[in-house]
Amino acid sequence: MGGAAVLLSNRRSDRRRAKYRLCYVVRTHKGADDKSYGCVSQEEDDEGNVGIKLNIDLMAVAGEALKSNITAIGPLVLPASEQLLFAISLIGRKFFNSRSKRTFPILSKRFCIHAGGRAVIDELQRSLRLTNEQVEASRMALHRFGNTSSSSLWYELSTLSRRGG
Repeated sequence: MGGAAVLLSNRRSDRRRAKYRLCYVVRTHKGADDKSYGCVSQEEDDEGNVGIKLNIDLMAVAGEALKSNITAIGPLVLPASEQLLFAISLIGRKFFNSRSKRTFPILSKRFCIHAGGRAVIDELQRSLRLTNEQVEASRMALHRFGNTSSSSLWYELSTLSRRGG
């Protein structure tokens, strides 16, 4: 990561050294939905090998979960003006069958998306209508380090930090 390390700690004494501060955490549970519940499962194949089966619905389920998270965290982090624009867009789509392309608030200039593969980033970019610039850090982390699971966030933050994001 080029010499700069990102400190992750819950000790108050580390606050001065930390580069980032986690302000909110939102968790969305979608397991009650059959489509969500069945999109990832552990199964045994014909040869007795146990592995993980990924259903074709995984990308759509992940996109829906992210939309739920954004809806839940939006009121906590967005300015009132952005919340108002989001509400107007939502009302227009629900009640007036508006085809407005703006359905999600702009949370930041760039996003850190789980870099689990090109298909993950592509689907989230498509479903959230993000620009190439907004997902650049995720694509760079995937390109440079491959699928690193949830640790990809640190690589993405490093990329954003180097670019002034």
